[in-house]
Amino acid sequence: GGAGGALGGGGPVEEELLKAKANADFKAGNYLEAVKHYSAALDKGVEKKAERKWKSIVLSNRAMANLKLGAYAEAEEDCTQALKLDAKNVKAYLRRGAARSVSGNYLESLMDYESALRFEPKNKDAKSEILRMKEILGESTPIPDFDQ
Repeated sequence: GGAGGALGGGGPVEEELLKAKANADFKAGNYLEAVKHYSAALDKGVEKKAERKWKSIVLSNRAMANLKLGAYAEAEEDCTQALKLDAKNVKAYLRRGAARSVSGNYLESLMDYESALRFEPKNKDAKSEILRMKEILGESTPIPDFDQ
């Protein structure tokens, strides 16, 4: 029966609780549990037609947990889905870049880091990874004066 709980009761909703639980799992280093709880949060969110941006964040969080587990294909897929929902999700670009670089897809990885930098020009991770990818790809030529 759907008689329980008034709508708009202001209490924390199920998918938010699951997301919070997943975040806590992640911080504790329980990445497998984190993936499970992010997945459960997404299922609930889909049921309840959660906002695209919210789903994008949860997907990029799950991607981070997948990266920690060494599940690089899953991490990449989560990021791709996250970016379909929110094309400005910088963390999704950074995490997909990481998944791709570990998988040896340096050119695609470079493109992800460059996309991240476009949205966040001061992002240090993106900058250093771009340099690293270019070195790996052999495109890097030393520039004498680094403007700090």
